[in-house]
Amino acid sequence: MLPRGIGPLWLSAALLCLKAQTPPLAVNTGTVLALEPGGIVWCAGGWQNNPGGSFINQGTVYITGDIRNDDPNGFFAPSASPGTLVLNGLIQTLSGQAPIRTDTLRLLGREPKILATTLYIDQVLDLGEAELRTQAHTASVRNPDPAAIRRQSGFVSSEAGGALERRTDRSAIYLFPVGGHTPLRYRPVEITPTSAAPHRFAVRLANVDPNAEGRPRDQLHPDLCQINSLYHHYVNRIEGTSAAELRFYYEPGDPVIGPIAQWKTVLWTPTSATDIPNGWRLVGWNDFQDPYFAFSERRLRLSLTASRETIEVGAPVTLTASSQPSSATYQWDFGDGTTLTGSGTQNYTYTTPGIYTVQVSAPPCSDTARRQIVVRSPSQILIPTAFTPNGDGINEFWQPLVQGEVRRLQWWIYDRWGTTVAQGEGRTTRWDGRKNGQPCPEGVYVYVVEAILLDGETFRRSGTLTLLR
Repeated sequence: MLPRGIGPLWLSAALLCLKAQTPPLAVNTGTVLALEPGGIVWCAGGWQNNPGGSFINQGTVYITGDIRNDDPNGFFAPSASPGTLVLNGLIQTLSGQAPIRTDTLRLLGREPKILATTLYIDQVLDLGEAELRTQAHTASVRNPDPAAIRRQSGFVSSEAGGALERRTDRSAIYLFPVGGHTPLRYRPVEITPTSAAPHRFAVRLANVDPNAEGRPRDQLHPDLCQINSLYHHYVNRIEGTSAAELRFYYEPGDPVIGPIAQWKTVLWTPTSATDIPNGWRLVGWNDFQDPYFAFSERRLRLSLTASRETIEVGAPVTLTASSQPSSATYQWDFGDGTTLTGSGTQNYTYTTPGIYTVQVSAPPCSDTARRQIVVRSPSQILIPTAFTPNGDGINEFWQPLVQGEVRRLQWWIYDRWGTTVAQGEGRTTRWDGRKNGQPCPEGVYVYVVEAILLDGETFRRSGTLTLLR
């Protein structure tokens, strides 16, 4: 147990604490300690720091056990020559009635270091391969240098109320190496302020279903289809007013990795996110009123057009689907029992007359666009070669006989000198064997019939017909 003293107890070289049977090994009841530059303190156990027990650390302090600080000054007092605190035990907990402050914090090993109080780091946080588990507390890196956080595979995890905080003072990329431990995930965020004004940002990976934190995934803006159920991010601007670029990263195997959505009061709402490799970014972002973000899947808005809506059996129709945002794959249902997955343009031919509803969607989430196609029997035009306009009520008129549908029909009748005797347009017009109201003589006449069929093909026939009385 370290004694209470009036002035600092100076440690000039090295102090070795031998491990005791019961923790904590070291208890500072109120002495101000001072370790000179180059000095080392190695404590193979825990450390309890009571009120008044500040430690002016200008060297390196190794602690393998838990730390409890009840000194309002933060345990390690600021000094002209910053020192380093090394946590080199297994699972270690930092707790106390007051926060813990250090210049540089270095984590050794792969076991988690757990916060049960606030942690302030004024110089460098070196995570190494370890997890810094803040729980519902904050780990605040107050050095605005973008390189103030170092890591190999280490990360910072937090629960609701906790976060990793960083101060910024330049327009540079600041890494927030956030993750979760159950299950193990590393999903970092990068923030690039747009100005050099001082700012403070807080980030955590909420490693749970958003439902568990009061942000239901089924409360969606109409343009959204689903929200990532595995995790979401808390990203907040605590100080400052400038916009920033936010970058969120995912693992390709995550089930929902679409554009970032933001929780807005009662709904998950789309943002203007643009994609980057294994992530999405928000450029010039200035909305931190609801600082919760999640990967989403957008609901695609579909449209469907057809080259013709009325066709004949055997005539192809071109169907074109488009979506916003764009999709490369569509699911088609042609209404006749045929379905397929393919591109947005399909050339299809129906083999049976009927009225068919074509439906198209885009996986995994989209509207369904529909278009009705009328399929008629093939058009045929039969042309009589004789008629008898003699008043007996039988075969009194001549006209082309149309089966099916045509877009246009015209005909002309000529005598043997090439003079036009009669003409008509449409499928109901007919010749009664007269010219200018007077009966035409018996004989052979020439007809010309022209039509435009439904598929756009031109039909043209000419021949002779006989008028008999």
